[in-house]
Amino acid sequence: MGADRNQWQYPKNVGGKVIGWRDDGKGMENKDWVSPADLDGKQDHSANLDELAGVDPGSSGKSILALDLSSDVRNYLDVPPYVATRTELKALDTTKDATVLLIESGRVGVFKWTTGDFSTQIAADTQEGIYVKATAIASSAGAWVRMYWGDASLLWFGAAGDGTADDDAEVTAALAVGVPLDGLRRIYKVNSKPASFLNIRNAAFKVGNVIYPSREYMRTDTAKITNGFMYTAWAQDKSYKVGTQLRVWVNEKESHADGTGRIALYFSDDGGATWSFGEYLSAKASGQTLWSAGFDGTSEYLFVRVPAGSTDVAPYTYTMWKRALGAAGSENYNGTWTKTNITFPVPSGFTGQPIMVHSFTVGHSSSIVVGASYGEGAAVMRSTDGGVNWTATILGTGSDFEEPTVRYHAASGLYIGFMRNGGSGEPRYWRSTDNLATVGYYSAATGYFGGGANSDSCVSFDVDDDGYIHAVTAYRNGVIEGEGTDERVSAFYLRGPVTSGNFWTDANTQLFNIGQLPRREQGGASALSQGSVIVEEDKVHLFYGMEERTGAIGALGVGNRAANIYQTVIFLDDRGTMFDDRADLAVNRAGTSQLRKIAGIPAWVTPSTDANNWAPTILSGRPNFARHTSTLTIASGVLTLTGTRSGLYIIDTEGAAATDDLVTITDDNAFDGDTIIIATSTSTRDVVVKNGTGNIICGADITLSAAFDAIMLMFYNGNWHRIAFGDNAV
Repeated sequence: MGADRNQWQYPKNVGGKVIGWRDDGKGMENKDWVSPADLDGKQDHSANLDELAGVDPGSSGKSILALDLSSDVRNYLDVPPYVATRTELKALDTTKDATVLLIESGRVGVFKWTTGDFSTQIAADTQEGIYVKATAIASSAGAWVRMYWGDASLLWFGAAGDGTADDDAEVTAALAVGVPLDGLRRIYKVNSKPASFLNIRNAAFKVGNVIYPSREYMRTDTAKITNGFMYTAWAQDKSYKVGTQLRVWVNEKESHADGTGRIALYFSDDGGATWSFGEYLSAKASGQTLWSAGFDGTSEYLFVRVPAGSTDVAPYTYTMWKRALGAAGSENYNGTWTKTNITFPVPSGFTGQPIMVHSFTVGHSSSIVVGASYGEGAAVMRSTDGGVNWTATILGTGSDFEEPTVRYHAASGLYIGFMRNGGSGEPRYWRSTDNLATVGYYSAATGYFGGGANSDSCVSFDVDDDGYIHAVTAYRNGVIEGEGTDERVSAFYLRGPVTSGNFWTDANTQLFNIGQLPRREQGGASALSQGSVIVEEDKVHLFYGMEERTGAIGALGVGNRAANIYQTVIFLDDRGTMFDDRADLAVNRAGTSQLRKIAGIPAWVTPSTDANNWAPTILSGRPNFARHTSTLTIASGVLTLTGTRSGLYIIDTEGAAATDDLVTITDDNAFDGDTIIIATSTSTRDVVVKNGTGNIICGADITLSAAFDAIMLMFYNGNWHRIAFGDNAV
């Protein structure tokens, strides 16, 4: 074993020697080195070896030799080749390579040679995203076809998706292929938006300034938050958050042209997932309307416009409703309001009180600020004493400056807002860098929203904790937009930084077309643009009125024209949790009850038509019998009750006779338990209620001989039974 082991040991190092095997093969030894020149033909080799050794093939020859070597290797390796470009892919020998990996930037993928007629696909796929023609083979015989699962990427067609480079040709080609496309959450600059988003996912298309997102790119959810056959609208920039509650104030009328109405509140305690029944500020219909509302962290403010008469017509004055809500988590939402008549200052060159008061913000030095719109221009009003006294700052003069919105961004010390352009121009962004000592504004460029000018539309907004503006607006009617119809118009969602510069041209400002919404109001409606915005956690809430039922302009009556408040939620984030609160939104988020609460007292009301100022029925410990607006006349002993089901009816004798018998009361809609009160119109004409002659049972004939006399009757089993009689002659 020792000898065997030693024979494999290397010999000692000796200069000029080389190590080799011994002649008997047993071990290694030092050997003499012999140069090739001393071989003297002892080693045979090719006859042209020496000649070849002196030949330089050059760069071309080396390239050919390398290709030949590569080809030989490919004949023995069963793996797909890598090609850097589509040009190399097209040049491959399809008899040797059937599967190829393309590593071209943005287009990486596996292509398979597929026989068949692909002439149609190749003609459509001009950007070679999925189908690539081989150089030497007709497209009718075969093509290189991309192998993939799921949706095709727009990047495969050469699109940049950076919102800056022109991707129109690439997107057009991708859509022409007709396969589902994934935009990878990128923005593609194109000449026009796709005609259909059926095959598009996670993509947004920028046309000029306007971005058109797919559903997956910008997830939204829209539903009603009111549900009634009344004209519930005008949520304009008077919605806000108190603690965890979202509060949306609106004006509710019987029809758009109704000069009377009520102010109503809708609220959500679950982040906008579901909404309450309405709460009336006052049960009595009047010409008073609410245009501005807000919360300063302690108190809630409402700015109510008061007409000169009983209907909503100028000239106007204002009443401020205010109440302390209490500490967060223990708010008293049923607290008492205090009402203060306020007079806003009249800016130089302006006349009277504002036509409308808009928006609300807590300004510098704990002040409160609202916007004011006059026929002569727009201004903001600031109060340092809780709304008693005010100072004015003019934002712009002339009838083109209308309906200003306002927010104070404490972190930057900026006042910012938007103004409606009542003329033919685009809306304006305004700002003040010196606490309203001076102001400046920037108008959006012509065509900024696409189509015609977005004139006569408001811009409502809110600011998030990161200093970003979230705003909403919409075309006033579809004819301006170029739709050729007033049935629908585009709505827009803007987001961009609070800035002392031009918000419209800021590199970080984005304008999204969030779709077309119905506009059934004849002549156009501001609707969504007269909306409100609340930024709440990772959601943006948009509130606006949408007309659902149309009727003759100016006509009044129950349900003649109906509108409801809608909520669109834009989701800014996905928390990636098992419970996704984005999905916890009711399909119809509106409260189904038609009851309305009265603020400040534990009572409910049921809405009724306001066209003739009929009062609602109040449901509380004190019965309320709403009066029928018309005095009804007896005809041949019959009193016919039709139309509105009222509680109190004033009646008169037939032909204004001095006396008349009431024998029968007819009401086709009467139900058992219905209760009415009947009184005479005047003490000069007596009504004798006949007992048992017709369908009235009252024990004995009763004469209503004075205007204060009244009889209460209850309907049961086809007859009207006396409950009480008041002989109130004085």
